Amino acid sequence: MEELPATALGIKLNDGIILAAERRLSYGGFVLSRSAKKVFKIGRFGIAGAGIMGDIQTLTRLMNVEIKYYEMYNNKPISVKAAAKLLSVILYQYKWTPFISELLFGGVDDEGPKLFVLDPIGSLIEDNYAAVGSGARVAIGVLESEYDPSMNLDKGKEIVLKALKAAIERDVTSGDGIDILTIKRDNTSSEDFIKIF
Repeated sequence: MEELPATALGIKLNDGIILAAERRLSYGGFVLSRSAKKVFKIGRFGIAGAGIMGDIQTLTRLMNVEIKYYEMYNNKPISVKAAAKLLSVILYQYKWTPFISELLFGGVDDEGPKLFVLDPIGSLIEDNYAAVGSGARVAIGVLESEYDPSMNLDKGKEIVLKALKAAIERDVTSGDGIDILTIKRDNTSSEDFIKIF
């Protein structure tokens, strides 16, 4: 499969998870937008992705509804792993006409922070850090060399920024700013935007 335009990454730390992505939307070497948001908060969870924006947005809306339905029907919060598995099942249902997206899904529950990586047909892999999209090869090198699960969230944000900036410098389909979603162990979250020139 061809690399999907964009760069998104996530890291799991003892204190929470961080998901981030750059904002450039491009197809075939043409920049369509410089403000495409690729990181979304869904209740207590976060999702980030690379690929077709409409597919990522549709999956985000589907997950928002499915998570609310699960929690209403079962009268209890869904775990991060169960929510990620639900996303995996949705992706697999469309394996013959897949959503063209690589996704990172994460959150915090009673078991602690969790981060999952999903491909277009629903393969589900739990990991400590991951990068997807056309800039992933560059970003993952930075993450591998600097990742430490015991670092605090502020240090984690620095590493995420460093990895995305490296990808942006070397990948023409990535750029124009960085969105960062941080979900802490107490399930509070923050969203930041960093302008990149």
